[in-house]
Amino acid sequence: MPEEITPRERFRAVMSFEPGVRTLKWEFGYWVAAMERWYTEGLMRSPLSPPLGFPEGAGVIGEALPWPFPMNNLRYRDNDVHDFCHLDPGVVRIPINWRMCPQFPLEVLEEDETTKLIINEDGGKMRVKKESSSLPHVLDGPVKDRDTWNTILEERFNTDNIAKRFPPRWNEQAMTFQERDYPFCVLTDGFFSLSRELFCIQEQVTRYYTEPDLMHDICKQQVKVYLATFEELFSKVDLDYVVMWEDMAFNTGPLVSPDIFKEFMTPYYKQVTDYLKQMGVTSITVDTDGNCWKLIEEFIKGGVTGLYPFEVNADMDIVEVRKQFPTLQIQGGLDKLEVSKGKAETDAELEKKVPFMLEHGGFIPYMDHLVPPEVSWENYVYYRERLNEMIDKHVSNGHA
Repeated sequence: MPEEITPRERFRAVMSFEPGVRTLKWEFGYWVAAMERWYTEGLMRSPLSPPLGFPEGAGVIGEALPWPFPMNNLRYRDNDVHDFCHLDPGVVRIPINWRMCPQFPLEVLEEDETTKLIINEDGGKMRVKKESSSLPHVLDGPVKDRDTWNTILEERFNTDNIAKRFPPRWNEQAMTFQERDYPFCVLTDGFFSLSRELFCIQEQVTRYYTEPDLMHDICKQQVKVYLATFEELFSKVDLDYVVMWEDMAFNTGPLVSPDIFKEFMTPYYKQVTDYLKQMGVTSITVDTDGNCWKLIEEFIKGGVTGLYPFEVNADMDIVEVRKQFPTLQIQGGLDKLEVSKGKAETDAELEKKVPFMLEHGGFIPYMDHLVPPEVSWENYVYYRERLNEMIDKHVSNGHA
């Protein structure tokens, strides 16, 4: 492979464990509170910076490039950090609606000085804080029983309106992506996270035991909608990368047992991942926080090729994961809390993991979740410079 390759070629090569290819210099993302701190400590603002007053609990995107046209979910890109730290171009995510179509109207049921009780676009009742983007307190989901599920299936989760799931001007915009030098991606729900949005979490995990047929029917319909949506997408463009969002584990373990996963998720994952691989997708990655050790084998059986972000405080050690799962694509896994402590701790964290992981391939190194405000600008720049040096050193030692 030539020395100068495109970001798209680099991503596909790294995720295919090809030898002789430098890994990508990406970062997962940042809490707005971290960047607001950094702007007071030396990071320069630009016209593309997150605006002052943006909720401190909001996230700033790291490895993903923005979609060409504004969407309802306004999220900012880390342009200032990206340019200062000489990071590689990221992926472009196509903002497809994988849930309710049409969405429920956003409705405010009541509010006080600090919170609102709302029905969100997915039909969930929740209490949200006004001044932050912390996780809402979910009180109820739109599915109560089979009758309410059948109504949602008929009105909002069917294959009759697939074109409406795509962003504005999709047909026009898709034509411009035939020739590109960056990886193309979509972010979908997995087969746990969608059901969680239909119920509240307590109801969801109970229904696997009390109404298994209903839970299977929801997953079967999810497969139908997803395959129809992917068919429309692939009629216009190809994909390099699919991320399936789950967030299905706490710091001590997963929210469901491997047996539940094997029955209610693995076969449906397999149907979707088999299709994606037939269409040339080389990376199908699950985004889940927490300790997911017990589920990794089932993810792989379901056709998943990679995981991230590997939270260290949840006992997700990427070196141990690589030893047990040598072909699993791994992103993240560097302890943000160690970086917050200082340069010596940063050096120890990087030396413990990065050389080994780069040598074994299939690895894009970055912190194990959004960079928190405990990390100073000085410490972040030091971490990023050292990590970039290690990546480049691996190249100079015989890896182009």
